[in-house]
Amino acid sequence: MPALLATEVLVALADAAYATVSLSALLLIGPMVAAHLLTVRQTLLAAATALALALLLPALDEGSELPHHLVRALIVATGGLWAYVTARSHARHHAELARMTRIAEWAMIPALPAELGGVGLAAHTRSSAATARIGGDLHDAVATPTGLRLIIGDVKGHGLDAAHLSATALAAFRRTAATAPDLAALALDLDAALSPSLGPEDFVTVLLAEFVPGGVLLVNCGHPAPVRVDNRLRPLHPPRPCRPLGLSPEPYVWRVRLLPSDRLLLFTDGLTESRSCEGVELPFDERLHEALTQATLEESLREVLGLLRRHTGGSCAHEADDLTLILAQPLHARESPVPAPVVDDRRSRD
Repeated sequence: MPALLATEVLVALADAAYATVSLSALLLIGPMVAAHLLTVRQTLLAAATALALALLLPALDEGSELPHHLVRALIVATGGLWAYVTARSHARHHAELARMTRIAEWAMIPALPAELGGVGLAAHTRSSAATARIGGDLHDAVATPTGLRLIIGDVKGHGLDAAHLSATALAAFRRTAATAPDLAALALDLDAALSPSLGPEDFVTVLLAEFVPGGVLLVNCGHPAPVRVDNRLRPLHPPRPCRPLGLSPEPYVWRVRLLPSDRLLLFTDGLTESRSCEGVELPFDERLHEALTQATLEESLREVLGLLRRHTGGSCAHEADDLTLILAQPLHARESPVPAPVVDDRRSRD
């Protein structure tokens, strides 16, 4: 913006210096450029500056006639008004487009409920694109007869292509999560659904979890290991590696203990790749453990995000990646309600 205003001043000075050549029409460049690239307020400021310079030109150019200056000021004022109206129109269009984008994003990745299938949940997702909520990360949860099934994944790359693959993976998960016999079969179903849309070097890392009494079943296809939060942080690395989806994975299921007092943190590499100004990764130490053991899951995620912001140092941080955090905790089993007594039909007929 300062460069734009400085250019208008230079145009006005050049117009006053070269009396034989009128350069005042170039004063309209500032408002026109601002109307297409900047905000409505900045466009109004550029238009007002151009008009002020047009009105000040008679004081700089004494040899020019007054009607000429009035016509020039009228042209600049008209052009500034047109730029303002154009900026308002663009602003309304961008606002409507942003609203439609938010609706599509929330339909694609709805917020997880606080409780689903006997598991408490809290989630946070952030796209590396400042204007979008979705990107290469994906997550969802589905309650099934065998227990809550949850997915978290990361598509290689960013932008619309990554968002398209995220949508494909989520659609396949929602379609088959409740009917797949186990998590390994579910992972193969996801791989088959994604393969037609993947290029030769594309892939999707995925972590699948199924919460069962006293534990959680896991399938990890190239995704960062989840962390069990008990008296300390315990990364749950798979017994053997498995390739991501799209790279001919051979998924397998393994089980780990998860008590009602434990929590499970699932995340994408946006957490581990968020570095400080010195390039240091976020340490998985007692500060993170303290953040993850707050009174509620939502409060814990807020503490983790605050810790992450302080670690990265705000403006001096490295370029942000997509980030998704999910914190899950099994809920204590509730007592089953006592069924109401049923009237014996035979006695009722007596």
